[in-house]
Amino acid sequence: MILFRLTLSTIKVRKTWVIVFLMALILPFVLPQLTPWEANVKLIPPARAQTAWGLTWVLGVLWTLSQAARFGDGNSRTGIGHYLKSRGFSPSRQMLSIWASIMLCLLPLVACAVLVCDLFARPGNPEEASRWIVTNFQYATLYLLTIAPLALLAIALGSRFGAMVGYVVPAALCLYGLYGVGYLGMTIRMNSNPVLEWLYVLSPQYHLADLTPRLIFKMGDMPSGDFMSVTLYFVGLALLLGGVSAALFRTEPLRS
Repeated sequence: MILFRLTLSTIKVRKTWVIVFLMALILPFVLPQLTPWEANVKLIPPARAQTAWGLTWVLGVLWTLSQAARFGDGNSRTGIGHYLKSRGFSPSRQMLSIWASIMLCLLPLVACAVLVCDLFARPGNPEEASRWIVTNFQYATLYLLTIAPLALLAIALGSRFGAMVGYVVPAALCLYGLYGVGYLGMTIRMNSNPVLEWLYVLSPQYHLADLTPRLIFKMGDMPSGDFMSVTLYFVGLALLLGGVSAALFRTEPLRS
């Protein structure tokens, strides 16, 4: 708990979390107003939902992963990790303590997106409204299953290779899984290639966690069977990244 409190206190002192939280809370109401919404007022609620979750993805990649990499780097570079290890705190315990404090700061951002969608963008039709709430719950679950393991990887890579590598690799992996995999799939459909097909199969399918189209076009929640399958896939991917992170995490810097 020592490292957990230290990390959480450092985040509070840096004050960047205040800016991040205010962005997640205010911008979903401001940005849609900058569009020509007068032509169709009914587009405002879906635009709020799209903005809320879009910001959550952006802040998750830019802020959460960067903070994870910085704390992983600082823990090993400053000698704190080595000191705590000498006091009986195992490397895995240190890594999870840093991770838990960062996740605690991420949860309010996810809560903001869910509340904005449920309170200020929910459809008026009762049946659509109930499915809307379920969709946001599914979205929050899949989002956390995406960002949380990547934050763990950022901490581990930061502790071993520095903050820059610790941030760039998980961020690139997330963006590739969200957008790059889709382009890869289109390439395979136009020109079949066994190597690309294997690459597609082995790629992280993070785009499955992006339920924004279901909100914008009121497609409703995912069928329970599909949601369970996607959830289990992300749980398996999280266990894989967790194992890699545990192997990479260091409590002291590499000696040249």
